[in-house]
Amino acid sequence: VVAILVFVNMGFWQLRRLEERRDFNDRLLSRTTEAEIPLVEALRRYVPSQEALELRLIAAAGTYAPHEEIILLARSQNGISGHHVLTPLYLGGDRAIIVDRGWVPIDLDRPGLEPFAPPAGQVTVVGVLRKTEVRGSFGPTIAEEGFLEQVPRVNLERLSRQIEADVIPVYLQLLKQNPAQSGELPALVPLPAPSEGSHRGYAVQWFLFAAVTAVGYPILLRRTAEVGRASSEIPSKPSSEP
Repeated sequence: VVAILVFVNMGFWQLRRLEERRDFNDRLLSRTTEAEIPLVEALRRYVPSQEALELRLIAAAGTYAPHEEIILLARSQNGISGHHVLTPLYLGGDRAIIVDRGWVPIDLDRPGLEPFAPPAGQVTVVGVLRKTEVRGSFGPTIAEEGFLEQVPRVNLERLSRQIEADVIPVYLQLLKQNPAQSGELPALVPLPAPSEGSHRGYAVQWFLFAAVTAVGYPILLRRTAEVGRASSEIPSKPSSEP
């Protein structure tokens, strides 16, 4: 009974994940096809809701702060292991937005390296807004103290503690900028393709496991009992001793 309940709940969990993925696909298709709007306008319309801000196509201008750059670890692209580069963009006054400027190879694992240095001076960026990333059940932890040069996810609350300006509560996935990078790195990260993933298939598997357990386990018990009963009915061999 416990196994059946676990399998059925896992199946429904996968169906909920499927619905979440469909909702994300709908937002992705609708919001990324809209015309870009200035960041200040997006913040005026949709703050404080990260859900409403997510995937909005925006434009902003400011100056990169490479001395506060952070490496986002373990992000592959085109099947190649690497990292992303997170650089605060100072917008003027006391505000900044963290920009995911793109992917670099796995050996470039420290911030501020010359191969992916950002343009100096004023830049204009266009990209989509993304929500802060939350630790999963088994995800790595992030140190609470000290200046972080590497992080496993974009936790904006933690990163804001080491950035001098007030950090906007969403970050920007860069799609283009002017002036452009002087070299090929960081490589821009494309938007995720709409996909339902494998959630439907996993849900079917969990429900099949529940069905097999519900039907198969009683059959196994019955056959085990029959074998035990048959063995107990076999007469013992008579002794050959006088």
